[in-house]
Amino acid sequence: MKKIIISSLIAASFLNAEILVYGPGGPAPVIKELAKKFEEKTKEKVTIVAGPTSSWIDKAKEDADLIYSGNTSMMDDFIKKIPNLSLENLNVLNVRPSGIIVRPNNPKNIKNFEDILKNDVNIMVVDGAGQVGLYEDMALKSGKKENLVKLRKNIKVYAKNSKAAIDEWNNNQNIDVLIIWSHWAKALGEKALFIKDNKAVIYRAAEIAPTQKGLQNKQALEFVNFIQSKEAQKVWKEYTWKAIKK
Repeated sequence: MKKIIISSLIAASFLNAEILVYGPGGPAPVIKELAKKFEEKTKEKVTIVAGPTSSWIDKAKEDADLIYSGNTSMMDDFIKKIPNLSLENLNVLNVRPSGIIVRPNNPKNIKNFEDILKNDVNIMVVDGAGQVGLYEDMALKSGKKENLVKLRKNIKVYAKNSKAAIDEWNNNQNIDVLIIWSHWAKALGEKALFIKDNKAVIYRAAEIAPTQKGLQNKQALEFVNFIQSKEAQKVWKEYTWKAIKK
């Protein structure tokens, strides 16, 4: 009996030896940076698996401790697909602004959202993942139907997710504008210039929730607390997310 108990304890220690976190590519850079800092601070291993949902969802059902999302509708979808997630244990994280990415040096002199409604502006939007309805929300924030009419005429590419949009941006120089979240401009670096228009900006939040396995992993719950800490806010801000006042 003693051997069985010892074996069970050893198995449990291995189970919690690593914090397994799954989610989309958008919030991944800041989550990975926070995981690195958490590891340095606690010596606990955190593995982030990020990308399109289809690439990790099956594995996450088996071993995930934590699932994060890029917005609420995405998390709602995860809750439907991963039965051991629940709203009861969900944490709303930081928010980031939407905006306009243009080419370096801004060759078409785009300064705000209304400028992209002019003729001869080729626009790409993300019509999937965590950005369903984003371009419509931005166009109609002022309540002007004509903004959406003009925007629709200029949209040339509907990307299925942010990663696909970034790839298209890099490979298709005919695209003048990409409507997307601010942190993707940081990811593109010198290949893009981000323009935020307060009259059209939309904010959405990342969220994170533990699985039933994660609820039993003390280190996983500590990681959730860490990424919401005052210390972590500097990292969120660095990656263009809004810092939360603590």
